[in-house]
Order: sequence, then structure tokens, then C-alpha cells
Amino acid sequence: MGVKKKKTPPRTKPGGTSVRAMLNVRKDTTSDRYTLVIQILRARRRGVIFTPFKLLPEEFDPVKGRAVHSHKNKEHRRFVNNVNRYLRHQLHEIDRIVSELERGGEPFDGRDVAGTFRRRYDNRYVHTVFCRQIEELLRQGRHGTAGTYRSTLTAFGRFAGNRHYQLCELDELTVMEFRNFLVREGLKVNTVTFYLCKLRAVYNRAVREGFAPRGMDPFGGVAFRTEKTRKLAVDDTVLRRVAGADLPRGPLAVARDLFLFSFYCRGMSFVDMAYLRQENIEGEVIRYRRRKTGQLFTVRIIPPLRAILDRYREICSPLALPILMVRDGHGGFCPVEFTCADPAGQRRHEEELYRRFLYNRSEFLHHLRRLSRLLGLERNLTFNMARHTWASRARREGIPMSIISEGLGHTSEKTTRIYLDELEARRIDEANDIVTSFWEVPDGKKPSAGTER
Repeated sequence: MGVKKKKTPPRTKPGGTSVRAMLNVRKDTTSDRYTLVIQILRARRRGVIFTPFKLLPEEFDPVKGRAVHSHKNKEHRRFVNNVNRYLRHQLHEIDRIVSELERGGEPFDGRDVAGTFRRRYDNRYVHTVFCRQIEELLRQGRHGTAGTYRSTLTAFGRFAGNRHYQLCELDELTVMEFRNFLVREGLKVNTVTFYLCKLRAVYNRAVREGFAPRGMDPFGGVAFRTEKTRKLAVDDTVLRRVAGADLPRGPLAVARDLFLFSFYCRGMSFVDMAYLRQENIEGEVIRYRRRKTGQLFTVRIIPPLRAILDRYREICSPLALPILMVRDGHGGFCPVEFTCADPAGQRRHEEELYRRFLYNRSEFLHHLRRLSRLLGLERNLTFNMARHTWASRARREGIPMSIISEGLGHTSEKTTRIYLDELEARRIDEANDIVTSFWEVPDGKKPSAGTER
């Protein structure tokens, strides 16, 4: 006669809260797999938290309250390990919620615990995971990346409509449907790929944190296409016209200085220029961390760069450049300064700074367009052009790709090559002209037929 397995002994915390992992066995379930849930009992009230996993009865040990291996293959072991890692994380979060509620001193029951968990840690849903990661990016001051995640979430929300997608529902078919939806909306290929990449980044992080099942790759069969766009680099003639233009003091001259500053600083990004401070200038070098990656950069200050820094030293202190500035009521500008030491106040200040950054970036781009028209340029200048131009000139001067990549702060030379494709094609065409000019002879005459050279 077989021994009957005992049910899972609940984990009872001080104060009378029991927490148990179990299978949600229901008579109306059509499948032979059951959803893994976490049951919370307190004050004679029951709360249930559903997980994204469905298990066979033999894949769950009700005594130990954990998934077990029913097969010996590696894929199944990875799945079981993922389930147990997820369970450990969720149980830890539930314990923390119970402790917080007990410290609050107010009575609560199992439903209160489950409700608090769902509001705070219910990471089964795509929307919830996006919001959590956006919130974390904002706490880190990475407002630009948070903005790209927010726009991706908005696009996915249009696709989902009233349906709330769980992470475990993201399969290749769903991702393909999302891509086709974006195409039907009329978005360009690169924009569609941009949104897919952001969705993949959020999903992959959810997998690493145990909120999405491992072993599934909903993006594996989806083609991430990109189209070549017109390269932004300008030639030396345009650079000389911009640098040599006789401009009166005013917004056009400031926009021109910022464009050249980026070029002289190896293509420093506009956001790094905006947050650059006087304390980053140490003697003959500028030391700063790139806001996008956290990389430490050191740029030697050349004479034209020093001239720009000196021009704005007094009016911009403690900042180095007049980007994060506001009107002072007397026709001038002053930097947005932070005086509150409270964490919430500091975060509000960071958000205000970023709003000011977006507004002023738009203003300076407007002035660059005016400058482009004034100089009769074929294309409007942008700050990204300065970055691309530095890379293209460096390549034209024979500087190795690895040095250019490091100078730009790229983690891969593949990214650098995107900047330089147009330049490389032009150099190949020039080489082809030389190689194929076999009719040319030293005396300027074409060789006769059958003449060997």
C-alpha cells in the first residue's frame, strides 16, 4: 500500500500569517497541467497570487512546496530551476510585505497581503514590468531611456487594446503580430525595429530577474530589419564655413559653439554636454561619465575648445555650457540649481532638469536650422552630425576602427561601422576608379588591342 504524501506545511510567520505554494487543482481544468499559485492565510482570510507557470502533478512536491524534476533532460531541469528561483523570489517579497504591514500597526488579512503584492510586485504582465523598469530608470536619472521605454509601452498598449498580456503569453506569434500591427500603422522599418528591440530588452531583463520563464525566446524567429539611412557626416568645406562664419552674439552663435564643441570633444553627445559642469574641467582635460553607459571619458582640451569654455565660464557656472538654463527675468539666463536635500525633492529637480533639457535641445536645433539656411547649406545641421563627422574624418585620416570606436564610447565596432558605411563605400569607389583605369598609360595614349601591360 502506497504512502500518501502530506500536504505542504505552510510557512507561518509571527503574527499568524501562513504562506504556501500549491497547484491550483480545479475540476473544470481541461488540461492535465495546473497553475502554480501561492496561497496566503491570515485572520481567516485567504489571498492567492497566481504565477505564470503550469505544472503536471508529478512536477510538484506538495511537501516541500517546490517544483521537482520529472524528466532527466537538461531543458526540463532548466525549467524546474527557473520555477523554483521564481518561487523563492516571490516568497521573499511576500515576507517583506507582511513585515511592512505588521510594522504599520493596522490589522490586515491574507487578501490585503495579496493585494499589496499585486500592486507592487505583480510582474506577470507586460504593462507591469514595463512600468517597474521605467520607474527604476527614472530613479537612476536615466530619463532618456525611460522615455524610449514609455513610447514602446504606448505602442504595445495600442496593439493590446483591452487585453492584458502576461509575459508567458509573449511567443513568436504574438511578437510577429505586434510587428505587423506597427507596420500597418505606417511606421518606418527602423522605428518598428526600435520598438521590438526595446520590448526584447524589457523581456530579457524580466527573464534574468525570474519574472518570465527561461528557455522561451519569443524573439528568436523574428527578423530585426534595419534600413540604411542617409549618413549625417558633413565634409570639410561645411565645417570650415560653420567655424568661420561671422556671427553676432546671440542664439545662432551659441548653437554654433555647441555644434563645434561636440566635434572638438570627439563627438560628445548633447545630453553629456548639457550636464557637463565646471568641476569636470581639470587643467588641460575634461573628465566626465557618459550618461548613457556610465563610461569615464577623458578629453584633452585643444585651443578652439578652450576658447568656447572660456566664453561661457562666468555666465554658466557651475555648469560648463549654456544648455540647462532658464530666463532670469532680466533678459538673461541662469542655470537650474538644486537646493532641496530631500530625496523626493531631488527627484523632482532631476525631472525638471530633464524637461528643461528637452525644451532647450529643441530650441538649439531650431537655431541650427536657421544657421544652416543662413550659410546656404544643403542639409540642416544637427548635433548628431558633429559626432558622425568626427568619426568620418578620423576614418579618412587612417585612424584604426578600434580607436574610433573607443573615442566614440561604442561597446562594439559594429555600431561604429554604422557611422562609417557611407565613407567606406566612397573610398571603395575611389579605389575602383584606380584599379579599373587600365587604359591609362604614362604618355597619355591608349594601348592598342592585344598589347600586354
